[in-house]
Amino acid sequence: MSNVIGIIAGVVVSILGIFLLIFWWPMFAAVFKGIFPILLILIGLGVLIYYISEIKSKLEMGKEQATTPEESKPR
Repeated sequence: MSNVIGIIAGVVVSILGIFLLIFWWPMFAAVFKGIFPILLILIGLGVLIYYISEIKSKLEMGKEQATTPEESKPR
């Protein structure tokens, strides 16, 4: 019985959300225009930080491989 109530509540809330989105579209568009550049900046910074850390870790791995003596040298 609780599953049916959850489905009904989900449908009612979804319909209400669609109705309010249509009714408040100009306000939603204004907020989205204000948030979108900030989101792009944050996503760009996140990508930049990720790839800089990837480059640093590759450099560190290269240094570790260069400093460790190779044990399996052919004779």
